[in-house]
Amino acid sequence: MTRRRLGPGNRFDLASAVDGLRQFLARANAEGRAAEDLIERDPWGDDDDGDRLERLSHLVGGMVESLQVARAASDEIAVELAKPRTGAAHVAC
Repeated sequence: MTRRRLGPGNRFDLASAVDGLRQFLARANAEGRAAEDLIERDPWGDDDDGDRLERLSHLVGGMVESLQVARAASDEIAVELAKPRTGAAHVAC
């Protein structure tokens, strides 16, 4: 689900991984806010409810997917940070 972030010499690129994580979280946040706006907009109970529910479903589904990818990315970052580092392979945090 996530792309492995590799730097020069096929080493894990922490900066790229954190940037990717930030982008997944920003997407989830945007989708959550859009869903919230859709829920709070105008009263429910009119003819537009079916379309609005479908849009809401897509927003929530996208948000869940973004959060799952962010979770997988954070797990990968945690594994990489837990690995012992020596010499030139050390990643500054």
